[in-house]
Amino acid sequence: MVELLLNTNISFYIGVFVQWGFLMAFLYSLVSSINSADKSIVWLSFIMALSYSSSMFIDMDAITYFDFFLFDIITLFVIILSGFFIKISSIYIYLLFGLGINTLLFFAMYIDNDVMHHYDFWWFWWVYIVGINFTDLTMVLVFFIGKDVLKLTWLEGKLNKVFNKRAY
Repeated sequence: MVELLLNTNISFYIGVFVQWGFLMAFLYSLVSSINSADKSIVWLSFIMALSYSSSMFIDMDAITYFDFFLFDIITLFVIILSGFFIKISSIYIYLLFGLGINTLLFFAMYIDNDVMHHYDFWWFWWVYIVGINFTDLTMVLVFFIGKDVLKLTWLEGKLNKVFNKRAY
């Protein structure tokens, strides 16, 4: 099972599915917002589709986890900047959360492989495999259903109330 999940062909197909998902999310949000003045979901889905589609032009056998880390940092920065110009929605929160987890996992794998030189499978690799795929698929899913699936927006509201009470 480990060899199946770590196989570059399987990783390629999962990556293509996620890229396709973000492209479809962009097209779906574009069509569904034709008569709406709020285009924030269109912009967010465009950023994600562009970010994930850019990996089509990268040699997956030569890229490192640090490169993926940098790509996610850039995407996070662009999404945070877009937050100043668009309406903040649950999709925005999910993208920040998902890309934040992906960024941490890519950096941890970079440390594990390139700095510590661990090349034998261990439990953290399962965390990485499940974490990356779960967050990617959750981000795609939230674009289509538009619901707070993991209650992140609810949690963010609760945390804001707690920290705003302490500020006064």
